[in-house]
Amino acid sequence: MFSAERIAAIRKSKGFSQELLAEQSGVSLRTIQRVEQGDTVPRGYTLQALATALEVSLDDFRAEPAPPEAVSDPAPALRSDSNFLQLLNLSALSFLFLPLLNIVVPWWLWRTRRHDTEHAAEVGRRVLGFQILWQVGCFFAFLLVVVIQMLVGRPHRALLPGLYLGVLVLTYALNVAAVGYAAWQLRQGRLDIYRFRF
Repeated sequence: MFSAERIAAIRKSKGFSQELLAEQSGVSLRTIQRVEQGDTVPRGYTLQALATALEVSLDDFRAEPAPPEAVSDPAPALRSDSNFLQLLNLSALSFLFLPLLNIVVPWWLWRTRRHDTEHAAEVGRRVLGFQILWQVGCFFAFLLVVVIQMLVGRPHRALLPGLYLGVLVLTYALNVAAVGYAAWQLRQGRLDIYRFRF
């Protein structure tokens, strides 16, 4: 493959400006500029004209291979573990035992395996993003109940404990349903879980 950097380097080493090379080779200045910037791949005639004007062979325009010691080791392959992805998602249900565990437990699992398990980084971000959004949403839902309680007069305050319980059951049921739906999507091999998230 011809290298734009090699063509520019050879031109400079010969002391040619782009304008002089255009004049000597019969190739337009704009074409030379585009070739050296890598905007275009030069065709046979253009390469031959440039090589003749610079008094080099076409092989001199080819990219030099990297020395063996400069080649880095390939990144280690990530292992595929769909069971871990399910565990990462289902760990969000720990909020049923203690609030905020739905963030702490998935975060810990994500931190331990995100660099060595395929798709763990992305799935973990999606799980955490949704759980943070759910936590914030619950806060504002209960704040709304408090505001309603302050606005409602004394005769209707007996209904408010039921409102608190209703918001609690509704928010928890929504989270359980979302985690269950995400688990079903993961079983289907779909990784685009939790469309709504931070």
